[in-house]
Amino acid sequence: MRNTFRIPNFDQLFDVSGISCDKVVVVSIIGKSPYNLSGLKVKSIGRVIAQKENTDDQECVIDGSYDEENQIVYLHMSSPLDADLFVNEYSAIQKKCEADRKCDDFLAVYDEIKSIFARYLLLIFHISHIVILSHPTCTVDTNYIQYFKAIDSLSQKLSDKITELLKGIDTLSQEWVAAGRFCTPRLIFYFERCPTNITNVKKLEHNLEDKIYFVLKKTRIISSSGCSVFAIPMNDEFVYIEEADSYTDDLGHMVRGLLLDCQPGGAMQLEVPYSSQPGGEKNFKKFLLVHIQQARTKGFDDTVSSGRHQHSQAAHFELPVLKQWIEATKVLYKLLSKQKLVNALCTDTRFSEQRCLKVLPLALARYLEGLPSHYAKVDHEARLAIALTLFRAQARGPVFERYASQLEKDCRAHWENGRQQCEVASLTGNPCKLPKHSSDREHMSGFIYKAVCDCGRKVGAREDPYNVKQANYTFYHQISKECQCSKLEKIQFPQQTKTTKASVSETEESSVSSERSEKDQEKENSSLSETAPAMLTLSTTPGLLPIYSSWSLVCLGASSLYSHNLGLSESHQPGFLSSTNYLLPWDVLVFSKSKQIWPHVNKYTTRGRRGRSTGSLPQFTVKVFIGVEYECSSGHRFMLSSPERMLKAMPGSIVKETGHKIAESDMPLYFPCACRAGKLAQLMRLHVVTPKAPVHCTLDPKVQPGPGAPIFTPTTEGPTKLTQSAYWIMRFPYVYISDKEHYNVNGAARLLQGVFGVTEMDQ
Repeated sequence: MRNTFRIPNFDQLFDVSGISCDKVVVVSIIGKSPYNLSGLKVKSIGRVIAQKENTDDQECVIDGSYDEENQIVYLHMSSPLDADLFVNEYSAIQKKCEADRKCDDFLAVYDEIKSIFARYLLLIFHISHIVILSHPTCTVDTNYIQYFKAIDSLSQKLSDKITELLKGIDTLSQEWVAAGRFCTPRLIFYFERCPTNITNVKKLEHNLEDKIYFVLKKTRIISSSGCSVFAIPMNDEFVYIEEADSYTDDLGHMVRGLLLDCQPGGAMQLEVPYSSQPGGEKNFKKFLLVHIQQARTKGFDDTVSSGRHQHSQAAHFELPVLKQWIEATKVLYKLLSKQKLVNALCTDTRFSEQRCLKVLPLALARYLEGLPSHYAKVDHEARLAIALTLFRAQARGPVFERYASQLEKDCRAHWENGRQQCEVASLTGNPCKLPKHSSDREHMSGFIYKAVCDCGRKVGAREDPYNVKQANYTFYHQISKECQCSKLEKIQFPQQTKTTKASVSETEESSVSSERSEKDQEKENSSLSETAPAMLTLSTTPGLLPIYSSWSLVCLGASSLYSHNLGLSESHQPGFLSSTNYLLPWDVLVFSKSKQIWPHVNKYTTRGRRGRSTGSLPQFTVKVFIGVEYECSSGHRFMLSSPERMLKAMPGSIVKETGHKIAESDMPLYFPCACRAGKLAQLMRLHVVTPKAPVHCTLDPKVQPGPGAPIFTPTTEGPTKLTQSAYWIMRFPYVYISDKEHYNVNGAARLLQGVFGVTEMDQ
């Protein structure tokens, strides 16, 4: 009768009548199997043992079958070294390695596979009398030498634990408990294939025996101490090679066996656990039976000394009772199945780890070499790249990525430990150079630019601004004290006062202020500051005004300050590039009609054009000098003669261009400077020299700093009128910020046409 089971579940064996008295011989099958055989090894025996699907998601399974009639326990181990199980379990083992060891490299996964095989192999050698090592080919797999050495070392480390666990089973003999097992198992080598063109298989088997013995003896896997993991027989054959005739027609052999078993009385011909087909003169049944009978009668005494045929002290050997064997197997399985990696098998990983541990400090030292007190993220990444390059050049193996990540963490930790630079970007995009600090402290990028005051007479050093007030107000307010800009005639643009809104009428303000206390007024001022826009746009909510104006409009003095023959003098307007310091004449035809506000510039005739008569209205022409000034961060200034051309005048000659193009066209907000640095200059000023005629020149600038951006303007109250016979300069904002966005340099930014206008003075 056959009883199948899977370790550690022995429920089906408890129904065996002789469980407490049957002394059993344990035969185990280990090794490797090719793909599509479901891990089956030694077919003549392995197919009899129940092959169950691995429904328990176990990495390694040991199926068993008990031959009650002959009192033999057969074990068949399927491990990840079997091709089918390797394919099925690889992903699960890879995830386990990633979780436990932070590494999913193939070599790391293979270390786990080898460790799994070694742990179960050690279990097999502790619960078996005969172990059959199956080879799918005709070649000895020398990789097993590494496994044998590893489990030998592991067995010595666990010997005390095994002894303590076995002491808990009262029915075991003292010799069994002391040795940790009931015998030193005998190892038999089984080869599924025979080399071609071999006529004398027996001679080949004997030659293999000699070579295997020589290798095992030289590597000290077998010894005379009796403490070897396994032994090989001294005077018996232990190598078996399947001949070609035994497997050339496997399918036909199986069909013939099935036909015989289906005949009346066919089931009686089955000799468990062997095939129902009659064997030839040479078959593995007879070969194995010799070893089983020896185990049943006199036991094994396979320890060796200096020579193959010399005996030493006999090792312990006994046939366990089935119940004792089950209890001991459960205890050992619980211990060995939960062991961690077998370090002796992780040679590639250990070499990789030792190499990485050696190189890691060198790479970190390269990162720390010449380190400043604080530095930016870009510098950190550059240093990290150098350190990683050194690490990649010298580190190797499956744990490389893990230690490369460790290097990145160590470098980042060193950088974040008080060495981080603030790096908050200024409005021009430059990072703060100070160590990382709180928001209460002012930022500083270290960049200093040259800039000109409101009136254009004073050049000063501008620190890189971090807010709109620094950019558009504070710098110009401070430099005006040196230039005396504050004493010039100015036109103020709408902005908040300390206690009032511009949109509230005087009567409403007086009635409200009489009812409010001083604390209420302070609270209102704070609320107004929070809701006030940074800059005015056409989409700003009516009634909301900025706390300060980002624009400036000053009068330098009389129109005689400008000479069209000489242009702008260097002493009064410094920083202009050669031959670009001229304003352009713009002739405007004005129709004399009381309170007539003339449209924008593009509807007027210019110099050299004759106006078309529109009726009997009187008309006259006025000359206005206008200029669109650009300024780069190095303090260079120049004028444009058209949207795409810089003004160039011959020294000592009269400028031939007119202001027609710049008055009628959209002007770019940014234009390349002609300086060596090749910087981008920004439109910063409009120059207007008004005539003595009875007209008002007006300015109504509208700037769109990008496609889809809001339109910025100094006032929403319409064009600003300029006085007669005067030199006016309008200074533009340095940065453009709406409530939602800061607009960086954009090639599509424009000053929209319609800036300049002329109206007749009221009669």
